[in-house]
Amino acid sequence: MAHSTPTLSDYFHVNRRYSRSINLERDADYPEVVSGYVFTERSTDALKRILTALVEDHTPSAWTLSGVYGTGKSAFAHFLAALCAPSDSLVHQQAMAIVGDTFGPRSWEYTTLRQYIPASGLFRALVTAQREPLRQTLIRALYQGAIATWPTGRPSKLVRTLQTWAQAKGDDPTVSNTQILSMLQEVAIAARTDVVVIIDELGKVLEFAAQTQGAEDLYLLQQIAELAQQPDGRIHLLSVLHQSFADYSHRLAATERLEWAKIQGRFEDISFNDSPAQMTRLVGQAIQPVPHHPYTAWIAQHIPDWTTTLQGLVPGLDTPTQDVSILASTLPLHPLTAIVLPMLCARYAQSDRSLFTFLTSAEPYALQPFLEHTSANSKTLTTLKLHHLYDYFVEAVGTSLGS
Repeated sequence: MAHSTPTLSDYFHVNRRYSRSINLERDADYPEVVSGYVFTERSTDALKRILTALVEDHTPSAWTLSGVYGTGKSAFAHFLAALCAPSDSLVHQQAMAIVGDTFGPRSWEYTTLRQYIPASGLFRALVTAQREPLRQTLIRALYQGAIATWPTGRPSKLVRTLQTWAQAKGDDPTVSNTQILSMLQEVAIAARTDVVVIIDELGKVLEFAAQTQGAEDLYLLQQIAELAQQPDGRIHLLSVLHQSFADYSHRLAATERLEWAKIQGRFEDISFNDSPAQMTRLVGQAIQPVPHHPYTAWIAQHIPDWTTTLQGLVPGLDTPTQDVSILASTLPLHPLTAIVLPMLCARYAQSDRSLFTFLTSAEPYALQPFLEHTSANSKTLTTLKLHHLYDYFVEAVGTSLGS
């Protein structure tokens, strides 16, 4: 029987955690989604800032994570939720192991988490927003958090109230913003711990508010942010955005845009746009070669020369070319491709094309088809070069590439 010709997909693959988008509600308790999480400079900074606010009084606890598509905001939000889970849960244990491996078991990050997160975890109100009123999003988050915290239904009155609100899908006109704010505080008292509200895709709520002139939604968001700023507050709010508040309100009148800006000022913004060098490093951590693949000698011979050449061609460019191991880890991407890819993804992210879409999708000219259709029957590694990347972006974003 004839053996099929091996392809590069036999020797290189992308870590599975990067091949599917993260959904906070669906994936909240799956340790395999946390497995392989990689800290970047931005996510490290975000963790430190949030931990500081959690453990210190007089520190605001309302944040927005902002950045273009594909920069790891949802992955970080999910990782943070895992850290806040009960200590006996597999997802919490996996997340803590990663923190320990990254920062060390005696680090401030690791010891702070061990001391601050109670064994029962924090009350986690996790939700992915839709084009809907904000109160509907919050009711869904609180109800799902209550079910997870009190699976037996206790405290029964509080859970029944949230269930009634959730079944009405936020359309009950008798549920006011004041009641939702009171419910947040009641939940903290009943749970005897802090409440962490994490809203992914908050931009969809903001788009809905802009289109429907939803001033009440914005006021509720402001009130929650102010609640999180109280010195003895036990409410913490983290929202994920792909752009700033102002970008969602650009079609409104000047006075309305001013109000939006005031509300944005209630939040501490954490930018999640890593440098191209950091993103190239992340690519290298996502691509995994099989052990003992046939290209080890070829890589050892060529990568140092490529690194030296690139340093001469792009002096001062913010690239990781000084680190041979980083470029080696991004193979079978050609080193120039590995350097340019994050820049192009950042430039054309408005088309919802991200670095990991290129790495994991079956779209024409992306990495996966290249791996599956490129022969691996020689000792010379065929790399994905700039012209492949150009073809991918022409196919993906079309005529906007030239703008």
